[in-house]
Amino acid sequence: MKKNLFVFLTFLAIAFPSCEEKQTLTAGEIMDNAIQAHGAHLLNRSIMDFKFRGITYRVTRDNGAFQYRRIQLQDSITITDMLSNDGALRYIDDIQQQVPDSLLKRYASSVNSVVYFAQLPYSLDGTAVYKELLGEKTIKNKNYYKIKVTFDEEGGGEDHEDEFIYWIDKNTFLIDYLAYSYCEEDCGYRFRESVNRRTYQGITVQDYKNYKEIVQDPDLSQMDTFFINGDLELLSEIKTEAARIELLH
Repeated sequence: MKKNLFVFLTFLAIAFPSCEEKQTLTAGEIMDNAIQAHGAHLLNRSIMDFKFRGITYRVTRDNGAFQYRRIQLQDSITITDMLSNDGALRYIDDIQQQVPDSLLKRYASSVNSVVYFAQLPYSLDGTAVYKELLGEKTIKNKNYYKIKVTFDEEGGGEDHEDEFIYWIDKNTFLIDYLAYSYCEEDCGYRFRESVNRRTYQGITVQDYKNYKEIVQDPDLSQMDTFFINGDLELLSEIKTEAARIELLH
């Protein structure tokens, strides 16, 4: 009788997991929910125009095909940097320029970085994106999932060695904070706090307060603790201005 009861209870545990078990989400599921909450999936067929630090950007996406344009006016000259599936190009007054690969690579990286942050968390469900749930954290009396994101060398882009951590609200699945490490001409760490959140065509756009580390070579996963304790220095504000989004049908 006891053996039969044990088998029956085991069956119930497998067939009807506890509420706590059913509510457990993987890092991938949490990020998928964040993409939906931000409306970032709608960007897959869209045109987004915005200004960043006085420079005009246009991002066009159409089911995997993409084109990023950065347009700068310098005196009476128009400089356009373009990045697409076919590579990077630079134009001056609509005339294509012959640019050394090293410089063209730098221009493309700069354009890609601005677009990446302006459209977060778009593309963080890609096959070259690795996600790890580091646990949970309470910041300013709100509870967050803490997700680490790294990238595969193949398909992960030029800066695939960079690491990111996102703090995703457990209730809304919106990204309120992020931190990342980078190595370009120099190396460092940044922590960003989202501000001025607004919605266009169902897509969330947000600005950030941008903080830098005070402690030399900190553990990236401890940047939230530094923020809570006031041990980060406000470096700048990241503003996506004059945003306009058109959904393609």
